Amino acid sequence: MAEITAEMKTMIEKEQCFIVTADKTGQPSAAPKGSMLVLDGQTLAYGELVGKQTYRNLLENPKVAVVVTDRQALKGYRFMGRAELLSEGPLYDRFTEEFARMGLPKPKAAVKIMVEEIYDLSVRNPGEKIG
Repeated sequence: MAEITAEMKTMIEKEQCFIVTADKTGQPSAAPKGSMLVLDGQTLAYGELVGKQTYRNLLENPKVAVVVTDRQALKGYRFMGRAELLSEGPLYDRFTEEFARMGLPKPKAAVKIMVEEIYDLSVRNPGEKIG
């Protein structure tokens, strides 16, 4: 099983993450997600604020990729998994409170991503499967 390491967690906390989704026909979409965080060794999460293409895609197709890179270090990771949309509960409340502190509206959903595979995107090991 894929395991999110401390190094990966630090990169996710410091750098911009992008989520890649696709609709039911396979049409891809990529979007930045500034609230991405690591819940545990196999789970990522973010608050879906806008609720447009990414949200619509997740309603149709839960398969996702999350990409994070550190351009200066020439390192990065791609996390592949399945997303679950949550409109209530502790995780949703966590993002609601965080967004309120930033003066943002309530999120459309909390998105919980169960990571199934991780790939190294560094210059030295491009595309190498880690877990």
